[in-house]
Amino acid sequence: MRLSFAVLAFVVSLGSASAAETIADQAQRAYSVFAGGLSEQDFLTARLGAVVLKDIAGSWVRLSGPGAKTGVETYGADSERFCKGLGVLTLASPNPITMTLSAKPIKSEFQQIYTLIAGATFAEHTDPLGYFEAIGLGPDKTGEAADQQRALALSLANQHVQLYRPSDDILVIVRDAGYPNVLARCPRG
Repeated sequence: MRLSFAVLAFVVSLGSASAAETIADQAQRAYSVFAGGLSEQDFLTARLGAVVLKDIAGSWVRLSGPGAKTGVETYGADSERFCKGLGVLTLASPNPITMTLSAKPIKSEFQQIYTLIAGATFAEHTDPLGYFEAIGLGPDKTGEAADQQRALALSLANQHVQLYRPSDDILVIVRDAGYPNVLARCPRG
């Protein structure tokens, strides 16, 4: 009985060793995520937009990562519930170098436009009037504190960002010194 168990364990370990990914497999996956599977020349000459923005149109929601205090990892377990709420974002791509993101978190809607610069880098532009209204810093808020809040909010919403598309239903927006925004596509229908 012991010998059968030892042989079985050995066979299982051989199977898992042969199924292990090679460095080439891992590198291919990394280039697929971070360079859209493109050659260096195609990547640097702004061809990533056609890969990252392909079939992007639709409703998306932002996912949460691990909880800061609990460490609980939901990673999209609540995405279907989020897709029925106020946090739905509408993405569109009128051409291979531009993506629009529209949001209506409370009463007013605002739009952000992402324009491909080169590689995975996009310039983000946020319409200030709609954005301020949507985040509660509209023209009714006056004074130095409101002005400072608007300046900070606008500086955070107008940056160079990197866009990555690890799968058809996931889009990652990476900001300098910021936590990545992971967006998931809502079910179509």
